[in-house]
Formats: sequence, structure tokens, C-alpha cells
Amino acid sequence: MEAVKQNKKFRPEIEGLRVVAALLVAVYHIWLGKVSGGVDVFFVVSGFLITTSLLSKVRRTGTVNFFDFIFGLLRRLVPAAFFVLFTVIILSYFFLPEVQWTQTIKEIFASAFYYENWQLAFTATDYLDHTNAKSPVQHYWAMSIQGQFYIIWFLMIWLAIWCAKWMKTSVKKPLFILFLILFAVSFVFSVYLTAINQPWAYFDTRTRVWEFALGGLICLLLTRSKLPHILAGILGWLGLLMLISCGLLLNVSSLFPGYVALWPTLAAVFILISGENPSKFGVEKLLGTSWMVKLGALSYGFYLWHWVVLTFYHVLKEVKHVPLTDGLLIIAGSLLLSWLTTRFVEQPLRKVKFPNKSVRTALLLGSLLAIVAGSNAFWLYQMNSDQAADQKLIGSDDYPGARVVEMDSVPKKDYLPEAEAIKNDKAAPYTDGCHVAAGDPVVKVCEYGVTEDYDYTVALVGSSHATHWQPALVKMAEKNKIRVLNITKSGCRLSTYKAKDPSCIVWNKNVVNKIAAEKPDMVFANADIGYWNVHEVEKGYIEQFEALNKKGIEVFGVRDTPYFRKDVPTCVNHYGADSPRCQTKREELFPEPSDWSKLKNPPENMHVFDYTDFFCNEEVCKPVIGNVMAYVDKGHISKSYMETLSPYIEKDLMPLLEKVKEKRSS
Repeated sequence: MEAVKQNKKFRPEIEGLRVVAALLVAVYHIWLGKVSGGVDVFFVVSGFLITTSLLSKVRRTGTVNFFDFIFGLLRRLVPAAFFVLFTVIILSYFFLPEVQWTQTIKEIFASAFYYENWQLAFTATDYLDHTNAKSPVQHYWAMSIQGQFYIIWFLMIWLAIWCAKWMKTSVKKPLFILFLILFAVSFVFSVYLTAINQPWAYFDTRTRVWEFALGGLICLLLTRSKLPHILAGILGWLGLLMLISCGLLLNVSSLFPGYVALWPTLAAVFILISGENPSKFGVEKLLGTSWMVKLGALSYGFYLWHWVVLTFYHVLKEVKHVPLTDGLLIIAGSLLLSWLTTRFVEQPLRKVKFPNKSVRTALLLGSLLAIVAGSNAFWLYQMNSDQAADQKLIGSDDYPGARVVEMDSVPKKDYLPEAEAIKNDKAAPYTDGCHVAAGDPVVKVCEYGVTEDYDYTVALVGSSHATHWQPALVKMAEKNKIRVLNITKSGCRLSTYKAKDPSCIVWNKNVVNKIAAEKPDMVFANADIGYWNVHEVEKGYIEQFEALNKKGIEVFGVRDTPYFRKDVPTCVNHYGADSPRCQTKREELFPEPSDWSKLKNPPENMHVFDYTDFFCNEEVCKPVIGNVMAYVDKGHISKSYMETLSPYIEKDLMPLLEKVKEKRSS
């Protein structure tokens, strides 16, 4: 990634270090499918160089100007980054599977506005998103963190300047203290969050700031200590060896960025120290060669392009593994694209001579942003317009969905929602913040349907496989004056089982009392688990149902919906709706007798219903039913299909609600 060049003196070995880091990232992505630790090196180097640059400005002018600082950085970073994003928009429209469009559009916006790391953090911990194919711009998460880091660093420098004036001392002293505090707090938080929620921690800016702070601390300390040349030489080669071996020796993908990230970051520190104390046979002699320096100038563009080229290689070649020759061509092609981008995009814009903090600079940057964001917004608008038109057809005789079980025949039509829209076709709680995320123990209650002057209250409780029933309940709510409560959490079934996520245990301890406080007429929940390897009702389910029984609460239990072994929309988009590859055998998921029917003494408050026939025929469970795509991923039901199932649930639910009401009024 791009780094600000040091004003004090040119350090050629840093260019070589960036080359090694960038190549490691590419090599691990192409052939090993792992994380290399190269990005962590970029962060340390960025912390080192930006601190050097800012201190140089303070020495010259006594202060730093925010707009001069930020606009100067953006003039270096944005042209290449936005050119690649614009290219991705065009390539994605023509070549990317339509089922990936929604995700890609979201991530292009996130990349353009420098919050891609947070977008991926939510995706990594979201049960409905974390299995999605990786987008062509996923690697922009690192640039997003770097962009956020620049803002933090300006604030650190500005605060250090203010403290130095107040303390009447050099700016380096308060800056050292600030960096040390930032390093300690961020590192401890990184270790903590990685231990309890590693997928989120990987993309969290707060768990990465210590790496930049480490670079800043080395910048402040490096010139104060001199090492013997032999020791410095050994340290440098050790650092290079550590860096190259990091991804081979450590399970970086599942352990970073906690204490294990000290391995690549210290490797970078050792190389920086060695370069400050050069020796005859030091590593800087290799990393500082002219050809490494020239490649270093291309490392930012190479990082931007390599993942894009790799992504579309997988799409067009339809292979999971990259042969050696193809991988080398990907690397060579990425270097060529980097050179072309530098030569014809970056350099011409850099030659435009006007001050960084001028209005013209702001207009230039705004124009580049407008081109990318505007193109992406137009693509999104077109997709949403098509989806709105299609939505009106669902439920008709051409697209009956669940109603197909009553029909003699249905004309063959292209399924709806279309591939580009299906990932957005989710129940509202998934997207409006009501469905509680992994790691969060709070029991959240949200109201849907009729929220005033209602006759009944139905509480939908459980995991994401409970949440996807919400559209069916809301569909019948207005007609029957039902208040629908959503009380769901990712990965947390309504069960006292010992979940892997500790927050699920806390959530289940509190959820029954929370439900009782709302005084629902009925709890709507899954009655079992539809996994291939589960053949009985979980004891934890029974315990929670009995707990509700003690509160006098009836439960409308439904048999779990089908799970598939691969992402259903992606499979259908690739092989077609009728392909056996995109189906799953009914007998594997739903053997008879059902798990519930095998119970000898089921809880008295349970009313269990089986809607499997609306998802499966006698032999297989199909992805498209009545010309409606029934799934948004491997096993969560689409909003459109669930709404077509609503009348059948209504037929079973309403008599029970009426009985409960009569019982309570008597």
C-alpha cells in the first residue's frame, strides 16, 4: 500500500520491504488461500513514515495544517484507488455473477468512503453474509484502516504540539507518551477482542492502531540508539526470515491480529533498525537495490490490482486452485497494470501544480469520488428498479411460490427475485438492527405489524432460522390485528445448550423473562434442528419450552427449514434452477418419523407444525418453488417466498390465538 515518503532522508530498503510485503500478500492469496502478515508490515511502515513526514513539517513550520495534510495524502492515494474501483464496476457488471452484485455494490461504496473494514467486520460476523463469495474489492479493507489511521495520527500530532507548547518542551516527548499509550491500549484490546470475536477483531481499526503506533515509536527511537553493525546485520536478516515464514508457521487467518501479529510487525521493526545501522552484508543491501526501489514504486498499484485480477480469474476460469503458471501470469499482469496506472493515471494528476489545501484540489478529489460513487449509485438504482417491478409479480399465478402445492401446473418462468436481487430479499430484522449480532448478549425486542390497538401478540424467538419466518407473520398481521415481536439473535437457538458463543448462554438465561414481560399470546419458534447429523429434539429446547410453560405461554413450534451444502442462489445462478447439484435429498434432512413425534412426553404448551411439504417434494428439497427463489444462502428463506407461505401459517395460527384469547378472557 501507499506510504508517505520520508522527508528527512530516503530509505531505499523500505521500498524493498514494501515489495516483499506486497508479493507475500499476493502469493498467499493466489496459491495458499491464507493471510501472510504482509499487511501488518504495511501498517508498521506507514506509522514510521507518516510520523517522519509530520515531524518534518512541524520542524519546518511549527504546526501541521489538516487540509494540507489530508488532501496531500488523498492526491497520492485516491487516483489509483478510484481508477481501480471504477474498473471493477465495469468488469463486475459484465462478468461477475449477478448473485454477487448486491454485495459488490455495498463494498464499492464502503471502499470509496474508506469504511470497507467495518463493512467486512459486519459481514464476517453476520450469519447471512459471512459465507458469501469474496468481492473484487475486499482487499480495500486495509486501505480503509490506513485512511482512518491518518486522521488519528493528525490528531495525535496536533495534541502533541499543544502539549509541547504547554509543557515548553520538544514535541517528540509528549508524542512518545501518546504513542506508547495508544500502543498499549490498542494491543491489549486487540488480544482481548481476538480471543472472543476474531472475525470482527480482524477488521476492527482499534485492534490495528498499535501496529501504526509501533512504527511511530520506532521513528522516535531509531536515531537515538546505534547498534553494532554485525548485530544490526543479523537482526535485519532475521526480520526478513520472520516475515517470509510468518504465514507458513502461524495460522494467521484465525489468530490475527492479537499477540501473534507481533511476529510480522517485529520483523518489520528489525529491518527498519538494520537499515538505520547499515553493514556490508546487511539486508538493506538487497532490499535497497535499484530494481527493488523501482518495484517499490509499483507496490501500491500492485496491491490494488492483484486481488481484482485474481477474483476475475476465478470467475472466468471457474476454478478454485490456481496453477503455478497462471499464478505467475496474475502477478506479472498485476505489475503491468500497476505500471500503466502509475504512468497514465497517477503521474499526470501529480503533475497538476496547485496547493494541496486549495479549492481546486478539493474539486479534483470530489470529481474522482463523484465518478466512482455516481456510477455505483446508478448501478444500484437500476438494480433496485428492476427488483421493485419484479416484486409485484410474486404471488401471481405465474409466480405462486408456496401456493404451487394447490395448482395442477405452473408455466415455466425465470425465477424471481432475480439473481442480483436475492441477497437483499431478507426479513427486515436482519437489516434494521433488530436481529442481535454474534457476541452481543442483549435481548432486543422489536415491534412489527400492528403496534397499536392490536388484538394479539406473537413473539418470534430464536436464531436466524427463526427470524426468516418474520415476513410470513407480518404479512398476516394487519388483517388479523397482530403485534409481531422479534426477539432473535445470530446463532442462538431458543435453547439452554452450551453454545460456542458465550453471549448465547447469557441471552438464553434472560430471554424467557423478557418474553414473559411482553405478555405474548403465543411464542413462534423452531421446534427442532434440521441438520443432517441431528436426529432428536435438543434437550435445551425442551428446557426452554418448559420454562415458557411455567409462565403460562403457549408455543407455536415449526419444524426447521432445509439446509443445503452450498450457497443456493450462487448454485442456481451457475447451474440452473433444476440442476440436481442445487438440490438436497429430503430423507437426509427430514427422516420419518420426525424428531418431535418421537418424544414421549412433549411439553404441554407446544403446538408443532410441519411445513416441509412446501419446501420439498417426496424426494428432494428444491431451491426454486413456484418460480420463486426460496433461499438467500445455504438455508435462510427469502422474504418473497416466506410471504407466499403466510396464508398456510395463518390457517394454523389464528385458531390457536383465538383459543388463547378466549381462555384468558374467561
